[in-house]
Amino acid sequence: MNFILVNWVRYCTKEAVKTLKLVTIGSAIVIAVVCIKYKPAYKVTISGETIGFVDNIDIIKAKIDKYMNDTSGNIAFREIANMPEYEFKLINRDKKTEEKEVMLAVQNLTTTTYKTYAVTSDGEQKAVVATQQEAESIINELKTNLNPEVDLKLGIVEVYETENSSVSKDNAMLILNEFKTAKVTEYETKKAEAEAAAKAAEEAKRAEEAKKRKKTIVSEAQSIATTTRAEASGNINGMALSIPVSGSITSRFGVRSSSRSSAHTGLDISAPSGTGIRPITSGTVTYAGYKGSYGNLVIINHGGGVESYYAHCSAIYVSVGDQVGPGTTISAVGSTGNSTGPHLHLEIRLGGSPVNPQNYLY
Repeated sequence: MNFILVNWVRYCTKEAVKTLKLVTIGSAIVIAVVCIKYKPAYKVTISGETIGFVDNIDIIKAKIDKYMNDTSGNIAFREIANMPEYEFKLINRDKKTEEKEVMLAVQNLTTTTYKTYAVTSDGEQKAVVATQQEAESIINELKTNLNPEVDLKLGIVEVYETENSSVSKDNAMLILNEFKTAKVTEYETKKAEAEAAAKAAEEAKRAEEAKKRKKTIVSEAQSIATTTRAEASGNINGMALSIPVSGSITSRFGVRSSSRSSAHTGLDISAPSGTGIRPITSGTVTYAGYKGSYGNLVIINHGGGVESYYAHCSAIYVSVGDQVGPGTTISAVGSTGNSTGPHLHLEIRLGGSPVNPQNYLY
């Protein structure tokens, strides 16, 4: 019985070894056929969509990680909605793997955010550059030789954007120099307008003050003239004459003095400064202004070749072309020009030649 059992065990063992050999040989043949026709690879998918196949999962993962973590230049960060997934596969040995296509697909699905720096004026972006150092350098250059009164209100703001809009420093300087020029021109224009307005206002103020002073002087002169009212005192060429101012005669016609190099061509009548002066008769003012040794001078043409001169006035109240009469206050007694004190120098001329006023007045 034991003999039969031993033989049966031997037989079974022999058959098992035989079968194992057959299985091993068959498996080896299958593996050999598979290895000849197929190769191992990894299918790469993103959001369920097949992107391609790669040979080495570690290499492609390392490349993707390097790309996603790259912050060179002015890249702030990169984002992708879903990272790739990998699945082991046997693929036809003739099929080429697609590492480049996989990387390109990852890049296309990745959003890159750039960090740039905007140079601003009053919060408004004027130019965008890659680095803060460039932005600071631009602002320093813009402030060089800039009038301190021109405030460009410059600042720097970090900008995060998915499209890199930064320009070179040179291009940014061109943009901002145009802006600077425009701002300086605007400032100078406004300043000139303000100065012109202030000057006009000041001139208007002075004119108004002068007008008020003139009114005051006229009023005072008229008040004085009221107490020294001229009276009719003769005629010339048929024209009735009036005394222009009351006072004492201090120098007569034709009289020489130590201070004169020629004969006196008029009559000097002493009166208080500011006393009103009236014309000897009606006529037209032909001169009203300052004239050498006469000082402030008024000349009136009475017609018929008759003229009268009123010199050394402290003030003149008429203008060339004015029509005046015996009741008009034309000026005030003064001491302007070549004068030793307040008085009226009165000349009467006939046909352009001086005549003695005392032949007709006083």
